[in-house]
Amino acid sequence: MTEPLQPTPHPCGPCHRTPPADTPERHPLRQNVSPLVVPRRAYTPSRPSCIECVEKHLGAAYVLLTEAREGYAYRLRAVGHLFEAEDESQEWPELHAAIRNARTRYQASGEIPEWHLLDDLLRKMQK
Repeated sequence: MTEPLQPTPHPCGPCHRTPPADTPERHPLRQNVSPLVVPRRAYTPSRPSCIECVEKHLGAAYVLLTEAREGYAYRLRAVGHLFEAEDESQEWPELHAAIRNARTRYQASGEIPEWHLLDDLLRKMQK
Protein backbone atom coordinates (compact mmCIF):
# COMPACT_ATOMS: atom_id res chain seq x y z
CA MET A 1 0.00 0.00 0.00
CA THR A 2 1.36 3.41 -0.88
CA GLU A 3 1.57 6.13 1.72
CA PRO A 4 -0.36 9.37 1.19
CA LEU A 5 1.64 12.15 -0.40
CA GLN A 6 2.86 14.97 1.80
CA PRO A 7 4.07 18.39 0.63
CA THR A 8 7.84 18.42 0.25
CA PRO A 9 9.80 21.69 0.29
CA HIS A 10 11.88 22.19 -2.83
CA PRO A 11 15.60 22.69 -2.12
CA CYS A 12 16.47 25.11 -4.93
CA GLY A 13 14.75 28.23 -3.68
CA PRO A 14 12.74 30.35 -6.12
CA CYS A 15 11.74 28.53 -9.28
CA HIS A 16 8.73 28.25 -11.58
CA ARG A 17 6.51 27.06 -8.72
CA THR A 18 6.97 30.28 -6.75
CA PRO A 19 4.07 32.75 -7.04
CA PRO A 20 4.91 36.12 -8.62
CA ALA A 21 6.60 38.64 -6.32
CA ASP A 22 3.51 40.84 -6.09
CA THR A 23 1.29 38.09 -4.63
CA PRO A 24 0.83 37.89 -0.85
CA GLU A 25 1.52 34.12 -0.86
CA ARG A 26 5.16 34.60 -1.84
CA HIS A 27 7.67 34.30 0.95
CA PRO A 28 11.38 34.95 0.32
CA LEU A 29 12.33 31.62 1.87
CA ARG A 30 9.47 29.70 0.21
CA GLN A 31 8.09 28.56 3.55
CA ASN A 32 4.52 28.97 2.35
CA VAL A 33 4.95 27.37 -1.08
CA SER A 34 5.69 23.65 -1.35
CA PRO A 35 5.10 21.54 -4.44
CA LEU A 36 3.86 17.99 -4.12
CA VAL A 37 5.64 14.96 -5.43
CA VAL A 38 2.93 13.43 -7.63
CA PRO A 39 3.02 9.76 -8.68
CA ARG A 40 3.24 9.27 -12.44
CA ARG A 41 2.43 5.98 -14.13
CA ALA A 42 4.04 3.12 -12.18
CA TYR A 43 6.52 5.12 -10.10
CA THR A 44 6.72 8.02 -7.72
CA PRO A 45 9.49 10.54 -8.49
CA SER A 46 12.04 10.91 -5.74
CA ARG A 47 11.42 14.67 -5.53
CA PRO A 48 9.57 17.48 -7.29
CA SER A 49 10.95 18.31 -10.73
CA CYS A 50 12.39 21.75 -11.37
CA ILE A 51 13.36 22.83 -14.89
CA GLU A 52 15.64 25.59 -13.59
CA CYS A 53 17.52 23.02 -11.49
CA VAL A 54 17.87 20.76 -14.54
CA GLU A 55 19.43 23.66 -16.43
CA LYS A 56 21.75 24.45 -13.50
CA HIS A 57 23.02 20.86 -13.24
CA LEU A 58 23.45 20.44 -16.99
CA GLY A 59 25.41 23.69 -17.07
CA ALA A 60 27.66 22.55 -14.24
CA ALA A 61 28.27 19.19 -15.94
CA TYR A 62 29.10 20.98 -19.18
CA VAL A 63 31.72 23.15 -17.49
CA LEU A 64 33.23 20.23 -15.59
CA LEU A 65 33.43 17.95 -18.63
CA THR A 66 35.03 20.74 -20.66
CA GLU A 67 37.66 21.14 -17.96
CA ALA A 68 38.05 17.36 -17.58
CA ARG A 69 39.09 17.16 -21.25
CA GLU A 70 41.94 19.53 -20.34
CA GLY A 71 43.20 17.20 -17.63
CA TYR A 72 41.34 18.31 -14.52
CA ALA A 73 39.95 15.48 -12.37
CA TYR A 74 36.27 16.47 -12.54
CA ARG A 75 34.76 13.33 -14.08
CA LEU A 76 33.06 12.16 -10.89
CA ARG A 77 31.58 15.59 -10.17
CA ALA A 78 30.30 15.85 -13.74
CA VAL A 79 28.63 12.44 -13.48
CA GLY A 80 27.03 13.62 -10.23
CA HIS A 81 25.62 16.74 -11.89
CA LEU A 82 24.29 14.70 -14.81
CA PHE A 83 22.58 12.41 -12.30
CA GLU A 84 21.09 15.38 -10.44
CA ALA A 85 19.80 16.82 -13.74
CA GLU A 86 18.32 13.40 -14.53
CA ASP A 87 16.66 13.20 -11.12
CA GLU A 88 15.25 16.73 -11.35
CA SER A 89 13.77 16.08 -14.82
CA GLN A 90 11.39 13.23 -13.94
CA GLU A 91 8.34 15.35 -14.78
CA TRP A 92 9.44 15.53 -18.44
CA PRO A 93 9.94 11.93 -19.69
CA GLU A 94 11.61 12.87 -23.00
CA LEU A 95 14.15 15.15 -21.32
CA HIS A 96 14.65 12.67 -18.48
CA ALA A 97 15.41 9.82 -20.91
CA ALA A 98 17.82 11.97 -22.94
CA ILE A 99 19.77 13.04 -19.84
CA ARG A 100 19.87 9.47 -18.53
CA ASN A 101 21.11 8.24 -21.90
CA ALA A 102 23.81 10.94 -21.98
CA ARG A 103 24.94 10.08 -18.44
CA THR A 104 25.07 6.32 -18.93
CA ARG A 105 26.88 6.63 -22.27
CA TYR A 106 29.43 8.96 -20.71
CA GLN A 107 29.95 6.61 -17.77
CA ALA A 108 30.25 3.52 -19.97
CA SER A 109 32.35 4.85 -22.84
CA GLY A 110 33.46 8.39 -22.03
CA GLU A 111 31.26 9.78 -24.84
CA ILE A 112 30.67 13.48 -24.22
CA PRO A 113 26.93 14.36 -24.19
CA GLU A 114 25.49 16.15 -27.19
CA TRP A 115 24.90 19.40 -25.35
CA HIS A 116 23.01 21.13 -28.18
CA LEU A 117 20.40 18.34 -28.19
CA LEU A 118 19.97 18.51 -24.43
CA ASP A 119 19.73 22.30 -24.62
CA ASP A 120 17.07 22.09 -27.36
CA LEU A 121 15.00 19.66 -25.25
CA LEU A 122 15.41 21.87 -22.19
CA ARG A 123 14.14 24.92 -24.11
CA LYS A 124 11.20 22.89 -25.38
CA MET A 125 10.22 21.91 -21.82
CA GLN A 126 10.53 25.48 -20.58
CA LYS A 127 7.82 26.71 -22.98
